[in-house]
Amino acid sequence: MSRLATSVACLMSLFGLLAACGDDNKSTSDAGGGDDAATAIDAAPVPDAEPDAWIIPVLRNPVGLPDAELAVQAAAILGEGGTMNCNRCHSLSRSRLQSWETESTAAVDNCLTDTSPTTQAAAAAIVECFREVAGDANAAWQPAKMGIYDTAAGLAWFEYVFRLAFPTTWEAQLDIFKAQVWMPRGDTGQLDQGQFDIVAEWFARGLPGLTDVIPADPPIDQCVASISPDVATHVMTMKTQGWRAVNAENGILMFGCAGATETQDCMATYPGAGSQSWNTGWDSAEPTTTFRILRENTYSSAYWTRSSADGRFVSHGGSSASSQTYRSTVIDLVTDTEIPAAAYYDPGFFPDNSGFALQGSGARFCEQSLLTTSPTMISFDEPQCIHTNAVGLYQHLGAALGGDYWTVDGQFVSDNGGHSVTSQDFNANFGTSSRIDLTPMVHEGNQFVPHVATSVAVPLEGDTVISPSAKLLVSRANGSGGQQSGYILRKLVATPNGGSYSVDVPEIARYCERGGKPAISYDERWMVYHHYVEANDWASLGYASASDPGFVALRNSGAANLFLLDLPTGTVRRITTMNPGQYALYPHFRSDGWIYFLVRDRNRGVENIVASDAALVYE
Repeated sequence: MSRLATSVACLMSLFGLLAACGDDNKSTSDAGGGDDAATAIDAAPVPDAEPDAWIIPVLRNPVGLPDAELAVQAAAILGEGGTMNCNRCHSLSRSRLQSWETESTAAVDNCLTDTSPTTQAAAAAIVECFREVAGDANAAWQPAKMGIYDTAAGLAWFEYVFRLAFPTTWEAQLDIFKAQVWMPRGDTGQLDQGQFDIVAEWFARGLPGLTDVIPADPPIDQCVASISPDVATHVMTMKTQGWRAVNAENGILMFGCAGATETQDCMATYPGAGSQSWNTGWDSAEPTTTFRILRENTYSSAYWTRSSADGRFVSHGGSSASSQTYRSTVIDLVTDTEIPAAAYYDPGFFPDNSGFALQGSGARFCEQSLLTTSPTMISFDEPQCIHTNAVGLYQHLGAALGGDYWTVDGQFVSDNGGHSVTSQDFNANFGTSSRIDLTPMVHEGNQFVPHVATSVAVPLEGDTVISPSAKLLVSRANGSGGQQSGYILRKLVATPNGGSYSVDVPEIARYCERGGKPAISYDERWMVYHHYVEANDWASLGYASASDPGFVALRNSGAANLFLLDLPTGTVRRITTMNPGQYALYPHFRSDGWIYFLVRDRNRGVENIVASDAALVYE
């Protein structure tokens, strides 16, 4: 038995004995949310026990470095000025670190008031506090509720807390906790106790010296829209050589199209906008378009939704299963079946219907044929699947015609809006050090195997997606104050070079629009994205003023709409008019041009999977 295990076992025995004897002595914490930064977040010893049995691990040790030296060391540990670490996924900008400080302070004030728990109830209170929904044993643990303390999830203090909170199942629970919150992600970069002490001390002191060790991002020019002739040339080529044309030529069977004479006739048996009071008016922005409401989910999904090229399978984080392991779902619309998957979020599908991916403790890729065998669950241990840390979070998938499959990942901003009132788009606080990793995936035998990735600098860009053909990249661009300035479209030119690729990504267009992570159609003419209703949107939504009661209702309850952008011309159309409390989110295309998206309806406490033919109407 390990020293820590022995300590916990002795503690539990000792506490039972003390309680039976009526001993009134209680251990007290010498640290809390308001303690001076020089005080260790530790616990006083439990009385009347052998020292080796009662020492409780320290959450963080005090660090006596001067402010200036502390700032230099902490910033370097996080990745500033040297080996990239946290900045592999997030910018290390001043505003980003300040937001982490706010989260860290909330974690200390709300969840870490007792850092020397000695009872199962006290330890469980800490554990439950970090869940998305406190007290819900099936709710995920959230990094945003931990701030910088998520970097300590693999250290001894959290192991102690989980042993105390879950005496018989602590190992499994701790593994899930670390998989969900432990940062930085991947095989390298996790902080040891000494490194965490330095970083946590810096945040506890309020980030002194921040402006000395984290340079200000250079001034960002106002977005100037531009579209080069390369865009129209590419779209013209994709009209016959893109995945929409290739999949149609290959006879891919599109969901809901049996018996349909035209693509817009697909899914005609499903109800549309106006079929119920709650969906009335959805089509008022573009009355000639059609919606199909494909499914209603009574569970809460997490982060984005994506679907297979044929539209049959829809996936997202979140699940109706009461399981800490199977926390994401693949929905088979043909059988109306939910397939629990042992992952957390970030679904993706290859554009030829060959494979799919989700993220858990690393990325998991599988052949799509697995889904057609009517599985009751997906463990990702199936022979058609592979686990890999070669592909980072927020990945997006594409495939070169006649070439390799591709993924792209890089800096991102998590967008899980609409669970509570969300009144603006998420920031685009990407730094000057922002890079993307382009990873070729080769189908070998019955698995997708990652090959050598190429890292490319894309300063001030993030949330990057790859087009179905793997010939375009589009990203959200940082603007003034970390707010999004627009979308940048790049050509992806990948030339084989030995066992890898030489990659060039010239900018070919810039669109001065605001919204979430976008998606590109299979004919690569269209881009679609969601946008949360913001304070200045009253005129574009048709209201006379910001004080119009209808607009006030939208702002009070929140809402999000979908926008369709024509890449060659830059023309933008709003294609939904959602009611207060309804969020149209995560739009993307299936192969034939229908758009799928999620409606998160806070009024009814449900979510709907919906299809729109807007791109087909305007092509």
